[in-house]
Parts: sequence; structure tokens; C-alpha cells
Amino acid sequence: MLAALLVLKVVIPGFAPDGRYLYAEQVRGANGFLDGWSVKVLTVLALLAVTGGLVVRSPLAWLLLPTLAWRFTSSVPSHWEPGLPYSAVLVPVAFAALVDAIRRGARLPVPGLRGFRAPLLVPVGAALLLLPLQPTAQLATPGFWRESPREAAARAAVELVPNGVRVAASNTLAPHLTDRNVVWLAVPGLLDQDPMVEWLVVDRTDGFPAGAAADTLQKAADDPTWRVVRDEAGIVLLRRCLTW
Repeated sequence: MLAALLVLKVVIPGFAPDGRYLYAEQVRGANGFLDGWSVKVLTVLALLAVTGGLVVRSPLAWLLLPTLAWRFTSSVPSHWEPGLPYSAVLVPVAFAALVDAIRRGARLPVPGLRGFRAPLLVPVGAALLLLPLQPTAQLATPGFWRESPREAAARAAVELVPNGVRVAASNTLAPHLTDRNVVWLAVPGLLDQDPMVEWLVVDRTDGFPAGAAADTLQKAADDPTWRVVRDEAGIVLLRRCLTW
């Protein structure tokens, strides 16, 4: 716990140009506790369904509460949903609790079925029924295997950024640059920071941080040192051109 606090409160903000950790600020307080309970209930029901309800028969289920607590008190609606990566912490714990419950002798009252297989049929069936609702279902759609114009534009813009430069990138584009550049998250205040970033690549549709994409592009538009290199399908690439 102390190590986590040190990383979240000191280490990560220390690397941020504005000294802030935006994700931590999103879950501060309990602003979202009273909202979105129709979605939150679905998240809990999904956990119960894929474990056949047996998760509550194990003391390991208590380990689910801290993650559920911060998600349900968050003011960000995407934190409440069952189908996003935020459940990646919950699912291993839930299945460990399922195994523990079975080891303790818990059984489901399934008529006509006896023995060890009975408590596993409901979780497996629930998982199969929920599978089409998960992002993995996109693998079965033909469009998933074709590159969209926006994806092609993003790939082309990222490839135009030289190696070894300082780049500000929007949230979804930044990971594609970190292996060869120094990368910061594109927020308006960053453009005035030292050392100055040399390139800026932004996806206009990127929603995190809220409003950052539009505000950063507006900030660059007001600065005559920035030049547009490419603007296609909502992906904008700019280069800082300094004159001395």
C-alpha cells in the first residue's frame, strides 16, 4: 500500500510536465457514487454470473471490494461498466474465489447433475453467453480485419515523426511513439513547458483527457511557430518551426 501511494502521489506526478496524475484526479472523492447504478449493478451481476454466484461463498471475495469501491465512486462513467479493462483486476480474483468455493464443497442446485462438474456448468455457460457482448466479439466481424481510413491516417502520421525527438501525442497515439521518442501526453499547458516539444500529433476524436485534443490544437493554432504537416481523417500532425 505504501509503495502504491509513493508511485501514485510522487513518482508519476514527478515525471508529468505539470506535476499532476490525471487518472488519480478522476477518482478523487465520491462524486460518482450516487450515479449510474443501473450500469454498476450489471457489473456486479456479470461477476456473479461468470462464477455461478459461488464467488460469495469464499472469503477471497472480500478482495473484490477495494476495486469495486474506487470504480463505483468514480465520476467517470467508463469506470462503472463491466466490459472494459478495469475488470482485468477483478476477474482473476473472482475465479480464484470460485475455485476456493468449490474446494470448500460449494455446489449449485442443478437438477439431474451431480458431482464436481455441476458447479462449473453455470459459470462456463454464462461466460459463453456474455462473450458476444465483449470487445473480443469484434474478431468475428469482417471490418475488424480491414484498416479504416482513420487508422491508416494515424499510422501515416506516426510514421512521419522522426526518431529521437520530443513529441506531444494524444492518448491513443502516444503508445505508438514511445519506443523511439520522448513522449508526453498532449495537453494545452505542455506546449509552453521546457524542454519544448518539437512535434505534435493529435487525434481529434480522442476523449482523454476530456477536451485536451481540441484545446491543444487550438493552442498550437494560436502559436505561429507550429506548422501543420498533415491533417487527414481527424489525425493532425504538426511540427514546431523555430526562427532565431
